[in-house]
Amino acid sequence: MRTSIAFFSASVVCLGFFPSAKGQEWTRFRGSNGSGLGAAPNLPAELSEKNFFWKIALPGRGHSSPVVWGDRIFVTANPPDTTKRVLLGVSATDGKILWQKEYATGGFRQHSDNNYAVATPAVDAERVYFHWASPEGSGLAALDQKDGREVWKVDLGAFISQHGPGTSPIVFEDMVLLNFDQDQPTSYLLAVDARTGKERWRWAHAGTKSSASTPCIFTPKGGAPQVITEGFSTGLVANDARTGAVVWQLPGLMTKRCVASPFVTPGGLIVAQCGEGRAESFVEAVRPAADGKSAEKAYEILRVGGYVPTGLAVGDLLFLWKESGLVTCLRAATGEQLWSERVDGPFYGSPVCVNGYLYNMTMRGDLVIVAASEKFQPPQRVPLGEGSHATPAISGGRMYLRTFTHLISVGK
Repeated sequence: MRTSIAFFSASVVCLGFFPSAKGQEWTRFRGSNGSGLGAAPNLPAELSEKNFFWKIALPGRGHSSPVVWGDRIFVTANPPDTTKRVLLGVSATDGKILWQKEYATGGFRQHSDNNYAVATPAVDAERVYFHWASPEGSGLAALDQKDGREVWKVDLGAFISQHGPGTSPIVFEDMVLLNFDQDQPTSYLLAVDARTGKERWRWAHAGTKSSASTPCIFTPKGGAPQVITEGFSTGLVANDARTGAVVWQLPGLMTKRCVASPFVTPGGLIVAQCGEGRAESFVEAVRPAADGKSAEKAYEILRVGGYVPTGLAVGDLLFLWKESGLVTCLRAATGEQLWSERVDGPFYGSPVCVNGYLYNMTMRGDLVIVAASEKFQPPQRVPLGEGSHATPAISGGRMYLRTFTHLISVGK
């Protein structure tokens, strides 16, 4: 009886706080505003391979996550023994590859766990946006959703980083935003017109340790929307999303490299993470002022948060997921720990929540399912046949899982 009540409560919380988006599209890394919250009422509570609606091979390896608009999925891949990036349009109905666009991009020395196909695309009703970065040249391109025709391309210049790139673009209103933060002083936050690629604004800043995190949007009550970024050299920053002007900044808050991405809790806190390797991690909860013109640190969580996996907030609960598989549940408003339990990993992907459960994929090839509840319940595991560094996508009542070389549709 207790398990049923916990599941019902978590389901209501997860669905009740799902940020609305047209058709519940999954438009960017971790879905609507990077929250990781999705809706799929008919997704079975107990999953197995019989729930794989289809599974297709991709033309190469990759760590990027899928995005979805309507009946189309977009994902990238890196063909074997090349430095090329390929963007694919895939039918959500049957997994058929509808089109693919190949970009010949320069190679570079990267971390052994990185990959050339690492940036997750972003998508709107008309176009899909694709980013790549290397010392030989970087770019941001818009392609037509229907046929993969290139609409525009912007040259971003060289990208220098010890471990390679990791950030992904996002769409805000009629703009595409990209945090081009590298190991060089020539770093910047960029906004371009989604229709033409013409630059709207640019906030230049120094860079020392590149940030792989992807921005999110925070909208204060009665204030203008702000784009939130985190970086070792900049700390946590809120820029006016329409003009690029700095609204507030907490320099020095991010004391290590930023790989996980910032997100906003339903209670209005901004959660940011940084770390060093798989052992050391810092989670900072920041409370913006009511007018959105300033912010202060609310609390800090040490060690139990992830360096690479991004946490998520489900109602008034905050879930942190560490590379080792340590999953921790806290009160989002205060940081009070409710439980901390270990599930087998390791993990580089980030969890998402649907129907009261957290889903994450291991680097060894399992889909791990944990109840998003105040009480820990033993996890469920579904073998995928291959490891993953990606994050699930949820749209149209189904979940899409990207392993190293395959894309899987999960549903009834």
